[in-house]
Amino acid sequence: MPLAKSSGKKQISPATTRVSSIDQTASGRSGKSKSRQHPWKVVHACEAAREVLPLVEGQLAAGMRPFLLTPAGYGSARSFLDGGKRESKTPVSLLQTWNHVREWRKLLNESEADRSSEVVHAHSFASGMAAVRASSGVVYQLRRTVEKIAAAEGNCDEGSWLARSFRVAEQFVLLRAAAVVVSSHAERLACLERGVGAEYLFCIPDPIRSELLESVPDRNWLEQVAGGNSDTVFFVVPGLPESPSWESRDSLLRWMRVLSILRQENADARFVLVAAEEAEPSVNQMAAACNLLPWVTVLRPEWCDRALGSADVVICDREHADSAVALETLARGRALLAGDVEQHRDITADGRGCLWFRPGEVGDIAQRARFLAENPQFRRALAMAGREHCLATRSAEVIASHYDAVYRLAFGKRKGRDSSPPKTQLIPLQVGG
Repeated sequence: MPLAKSSGKKQISPATTRVSSIDQTASGRSGKSKSRQHPWKVVHACEAAREVLPLVEGQLAAGMRPFLLTPAGYGSARSFLDGGKRESKTPVSLLQTWNHVREWRKLLNESEADRSSEVVHAHSFASGMAAVRASSGVVYQLRRTVEKIAAAEGNCDEGSWLARSFRVAEQFVLLRAAAVVVSSHAERLACLERGVGAEYLFCIPDPIRSELLESVPDRNWLEQVAGGNSDTVFFVVPGLPESPSWESRDSLLRWMRVLSILRQENADARFVLVAAEEAEPSVNQMAAACNLLPWVTVLRPEWCDRALGSADVVICDREHADSAVALETLARGRALLAGDVEQHRDITADGRGCLWFRPGEVGDIAQRARFLAENPQFRRALAMAGREHCLATRSAEVIASHYDAVYRLAFGKRKGRDSSPPKTQLIPLQVGG
């Protein structure tokens, strides 16, 4: 399967133009375009600093002036990045949300974030609700819709009164915000369904952590924990289901069948399955029943990052789509074999750095795994293309540059202040002769 070429640069025009794709590249950016970017003074209202630090690092590199406001305090981005401020995120359920909104209104008022900044960027429902009720020109970052929050908490059904009331409240925030930012196509569609105008909706992915882009494989470690030698091809399957349900057994049986087919022509292939400690006996039992135990290794989740960074191939099917494993695999420079589902297409629409398979189909997975096992040069080319794709589309500075259009739109909708686009102030300097 040939590697798709990266797309060219998409021009970001002024205020009313939205970033319509999360697969934009930065290869066409020039120094001249960066010089036109305003050094926005933006306050990030978030529940915990670590949620936005990758974005903040990119904005600092792009010349912006980000500040952070959390329940733990208010300060410059540098004070959080340098470890001067520590905080622990306290989970807030839907039942506590309205009290949390009142706390956020107090935080915003006491910090004078609206008056001391050009833009307020809210990263949670509570901070967003407080911000849009207190001021105009707010950027709202939608992480999860209220339905997903309710489903994750398990304390209310989608059709319950509580879920319906928060859906109305969420729509209020979305429609009152000057601009809405999402990170996936599914979230974008959810916003459009709630009445957000396309011209106010920006689809921008979260930046990838710099340490992932600098990852170096530890082949010797993987050979020690999983057996094998320099000729062995290691396939890592992350995050097996923990519960002993029929669904988890079907998932495990699928990987045993794939390995069985793969080993018919690739005797050096081995599977490394990441699973919780309580699932290990079930995995070993099924591997033994399939006569595959010598070629199957179970690693606990705490070793997952190291395994992903050292594997020859990482396999992600539909059950991995909601996690960040596929993206992290590309960023680490590892070959990715992925189910062709919407969440994976959000990461690499053209399949750059990835070989697709039909989700859940054993024969198709095994055929493509066999191709990768037999073609080490193609694996390396695939891995290199994936890392280059992440550098071009997901590095912190590239993502930060997309926010110039977002903030320009939000600033233009502020009330009670000069809403014309800010101009860079030139200050003459005296230079000694």
